[in-house]
Amino acid sequence: MGERITVTVSGDTDAVAEQLRAAGMNVEQVLTEVGIVTGSAAAGQQASLENLPGVVSVEAEHRFQLPPSDAEIQ
Repeated sequence: MGERITVTVSGDTDAVAEQLRAAGMNVEQVLTEVGIVTGSAAAGQQASLENLPGVVSVEAEHRFQLPPSDAEIQ
């Protein structure tokens, strides 16, 4: 599966998403209105994706786990 990433795009989001797929990214969502592509890529692939035309930035997604609402306060 790889590392979950968010790619910020300038220009034609759909065209850049196709380039990302061709470069090996598993594209899950293309949010054309805001210029964002989400998905996953192999660890260490971030630098090569950042060099594609139309890619502004590639960021690893950070996940947070909140305790259940009835858990004790720590």
